[in-house]
Amino acid sequence: MATAEGRRFDTSIEERDDPRVLWPMIVLFWIVNFAMTTAQVYVNARSSGNYPPLFDVLGFMLQGFAVWLLSMPVIVLVLTRRFRFEGGHWPASIAVHLIASLFVATATQLWDALLVVHGNPARQFLPTFVMMARSWMLWSVFTYWFFVVYILAVRHYTTSAARKLRATQLTAAVANAQLELLRTRLHPHFLFNALNSISSLIFDEPREAQRMLARLGDLLRATLAEDGQRSWALRRELELLERYTAIEQVRFGQRLRVALDCEPATLDADVPTLLLQPLVENAILHGIQPSMHGGTVRIAARRQGRWLALEVDDDGVGIPVGDGNGRGERVGLSSTRARLEKQFGGDQTFLIERRQPSGTRVSIRVPWVSATDADPSTALGMTVRGVIPSERSESRDLHPQS
Repeated sequence: MATAEGRRFDTSIEERDDPRVLWPMIVLFWIVNFAMTTAQVYVNARSSGNYPPLFDVLGFMLQGFAVWLLSMPVIVLVLTRRFRFEGGHWPASIAVHLIASLFVATATQLWDALLVVHGNPARQFLPTFVMMARSWMLWSVFTYWFFVVYILAVRHYTTSAARKLRATQLTAAVANAQLELLRTRLHPHFLFNALNSISSLIFDEPREAQRMLARLGDLLRATLAEDGQRSWALRRELELLERYTAIEQVRFGQRLRVALDCEPATLDADVPTLLLQPLVENAILHGIQPSMHGGTVRIAARRQGRWLALEVDDDGVGIPVGDGNGRGERVGLSSTRARLEKQFGGDQTFLIERRQPSGTRVSIRVPWVSATDADPSTALGMTVRGVIPSERSESRDLHPQS
């Protein structure tokens, strides 16, 4: 029942006339029709030897159009709405409009005959009406049908434009809802893995667990501060990525290294929010963690013409990738792939491949767009090119002594 009511509501919205289009077009129609009819009456009068003043003809024609002005609301708001030559009801619509056209045409000739007799009492009404009907009846019927087709055409144009606009808005709303669903799917996944890492240190290394909890709080506050943004500057993405890797480095120590190889110009490129974090998370959990000696996660960014190319790779054990490139993907990878497809459609690439001699590489290519809210003065804790040291490494690995 609710669905039926929703359909009726949607249809009423689509079929609502746009007065900014319909009524100006109606006014234009009758101005043209009035001008043509007046010119014809004036020319016919002069050809028959009469030379009436032009203003007298205009006054007579203005009074003669009274029937059309009175019948116009019924034609526009009732007849052309309920009888539109659609579906299986077109025979009834033709019959109704045929009767209406004859009625309006007859009423028009009766009114014109009354005006003529009123202006010239010496003339008889019936002969005048017959004469008017012979001259103008067919023209009035034609005018009615032309006006009906004209109204239906204008209404079809306006409703089609409204449907296209509503379809576009609906598609955008659905895409935004799907993107938001995918984004909310990533947050619990990341939080679960982070808490799992902290729990493994509570008894063995409580100080490190406390340090990870503090950094997790910082990361969550920064993540919540995004306020539902769909995209931001790569610079901002790397800032959050630094906080995440700092949490993981408390756990892995020297076994985990994170290297950046980003062109400086790419820092102001616009990227979807939290695009790289799930990729780095998968590289650490499924590439570095199972490896006895640990390894390095590398993040690279390049501009390639109209594209922004991003890479996240590791030299760990890697993750199993089927021939179909994506089968068996975990939550982070599958959600990232789905987000890119929803946001960019076919104007993007997302590839997963084995890295030689070991490890996995994830390559992303999206259209290059400069972030409008990028702030070049933002302090970036991660170097553009270099290695992020672990908590237990010396600071000179990142900042050599001068």
